[in-house]
Amino acid sequence: MIFDYIVVGILGLIVGSFLNVVVHRVPRRESIVTPGSHCPSCEHSLRPWENIPVLSWVFLRGRCHGCGAAIAWRYPALELLSGLLALVIFSQVWLTAKLPLVLVFTWILLALTLIDLETHLLPDRITKPGILAGLLLNGSVLFWPSVALTSPLNALLGVIVGYGCLWLLSAGCHLATGRHGMGGGDLKLLGMIGAWLGWQAILLALFIAAISGGLVAVIYLLSGKGRDYAMPFGPYLALGGWLMLLWPEQIIHGYMHILM
Repeated sequence: MIFDYIVVGILGLIVGSFLNVVVHRVPRRESIVTPGSHCPSCEHSLRPWENIPVLSWVFLRGRCHGCGAAIAWRYPALELLSGLLALVIFSQVWLTAKLPLVLVFTWILLALTLIDLETHLLPDRITKPGILAGLLLNGSVLFWPSVALTSPLNALLGVIVGYGCLWLLSAGCHLATGRHGMGGGDLKLLGMIGAWLGWQAILLALFIAAISGGLVAVIYLLSGKGRDYAMPFGPYLALGGWLMLLWPEQIIHGYMHILM
């Protein structure tokens, strides 16, 4: 059991290292395959010992071995977070057929969260293939029922409801204020969550996103941020989707308890 946790944790760290490449390159429309890992400041190609998750950053003291430029704290932080989330998922899903899919969906949400926080973008290069992957995954229920997270119909409705819910909110905000409340990337992200989890998960994922995003917005205002500060909504949608992925029954029960 301990060995399984170690393997999953190391896998999470390694994937976190790859996610750093995704977060840096995808918004710049660069290939995530070539060239190999290198310093963005001096193009120094990283040797294997310079590319060990977390440890290389510690050994190098947060500096590039070639030019001495600072390596952002985001690199080891994302690797550690990826490893931690992998361990949390393993503790809930165990060695089942769904484990790889739950991990992949989590890593997609994690990459989109970091990209949105850094650039206020949710790239189509991730959200659109993510929607297709969710539909194909749940469409495989006829051939591989142990893998699907919901039914094919629920997945298709999830895309429609997920995209449509935010479109209606954005349209309403535009009518009320003259400004769009959110970008098209948010709509596609919620549609992607619906494709993976089904339409039933959409409303609660959106509810979690609204509550958590609202709390952070209050903190921003209290800290002196102006009302015109554009706060990305994608990370909170991703949080809502991830919580509904792992603990849907507990969240639904808690929500119903609040209503009653």
